[in-house]
Amino acid sequence: MKKKDQAYKGSRLEEIVLRYESALQEGRSEYFDVDDIEALIDYYMEDEQVATAQTITEFGLSLHPNNTNLKIAQAKIDLFIGHVKESEEIAAFLQTLEPDNLDIKVLVGQLLLFRGKKDEAKVLFDDVIRQDADYTYDVAYAYFDTFDYDTALLYFEQEIKLHPIKDELDVLFDMAYCHQQRNDLEKSINLYEKLLDEDPYSKDAWFNLGQIHFFNENLEKAIEAFDYAFIVGNDYQALLQKGNALFQSGKLQSAIEAYQEYADNNGRPPFVIVFIGECYEKTGQFEKAKSYYTEALRTDVNNTNALCGMCICHMEQDEYEKGIQFIDRAIEIEPTLAEAWLYKAEGHLNLNDTDEALRCYKKAASLDPEMAEALFAIGNIYIDKGEYAMALQYYKKGAEIDRGAEKADLYFAITYFKLGEIEQAHDHLIEAVLRVPESKEIFFEICPEAKEHIAFISLFKAESNDDNAANGINSYFSNL
Repeated sequence: MKKKDQAYKGSRLEEIVLRYESALQEGRSEYFDVDDIEALIDYYMEDEQVATAQTITEFGLSLHPNNTNLKIAQAKIDLFIGHVKESEEIAAFLQTLEPDNLDIKVLVGQLLLFRGKKDEAKVLFDDVIRQDADYTYDVAYAYFDTFDYDTALLYFEQEIKLHPIKDELDVLFDMAYCHQQRNDLEKSINLYEKLLDEDPYSKDAWFNLGQIHFFNENLEKAIEAFDYAFIVGNDYQALLQKGNALFQSGKLQSAIEAYQEYADNNGRPPFVIVFIGECYEKTGQFEKAKSYYTEALRTDVNNTNALCGMCICHMEQDEYEKGIQFIDRAIEIEPTLAEAWLYKAEGHLNLNDTDEALRCYKKAASLDPEMAEALFAIGNIYIDKGEYAMALQYYKKGAEIDRGAEKADLYFAITYFKLGEIEQAHDHLIEAVLRVPESKEIFFEICPEAKEHIAFISLFKAESNDDNAANGINSYFSNL
């Protein structure tokens, strides 16, 4: 079969697909030759419409029952969906008919790779390439399909060397994708950009480039790449990702527009409606946000993201009882949702139900041990209860997880002071004030007795100049 026939690209392929789908819709029979059938199979497999590809393969075999290439296609689809035994049976049968057929040998090599017999597969593949080097691409793709991207790259590079005058776009794309999967993102970006220099209308290249930039948090470049993918290919998945990149970059109004366009053209799926609601929530437009969360819940009553969103909106409007009603529904649906327990805790804390808030924070922390926010909140409650040793335990756990937590030093300063460990309290307070100047006022509000303590007098009386304050505190302990 060798490398895909480049004739089946663009308008030629579109014509075949349109002819097939029109015939199917109109319920009429239509004749397709073997090449056309193969092109249709490739098209639907690349679009991940495996069931359609299976139907076309069966249809093709009804027109051309003895065609080897269609039998090979059938075996490859069986292998793709995990029907390995059926694929092996087809391969064994074809080998008896055409033992020297190189396409069949490539199929057998794929099956050997799938069974983990890499050495046997390599011997077979090398023999195929020795007989006909134009099978290099097919061998590369056999490794590609088994996720062995390192070996696939070796063969793709050989393929490029075979055609040095024209860097084949399919091969550039596949090499870029291999590097992407290997997390060698710089090489991947370079190859995608090289491909796009030659073919700026490759929506898949634009999309994958956008994904890499999104992963690297280069959000402006991600937005641009996703935008091109949508423009050149009408790719709504790219539009959705553009919305996500806009959201992450804080461009919430533009994100709303992208999500809205996606929703309007894709049946308004609840998850996107929730995204729109979250954008409005983050801009403080809580009534607007609630209208979208409500729409999502009309379609999917068990949508916990929408329920959490409703809870947040009500709590932001000081309607804590209503917020708790929504979060209780979310917990009933998904009891292990740590985020929901966190919101429930915050609702009860604002209603001055400290014991229930503590229980819910602990539940959130048990469900997600990496949730530093819950651990710090538990520490705060123990400070209010006067249980300073317990508070310190939870603050330490939280700080271990979130080493950059802005208020951690303030929490430690308060706790150590309450425990009578003045020197440690002093050291943490210096750091807290340097990081967040308002920490000084909070510390003295919670620890008013520190105003009379020799270690903190200079800080209490100092002007709001952070450097002078820090120097004053340092001078006390440096003389000890």
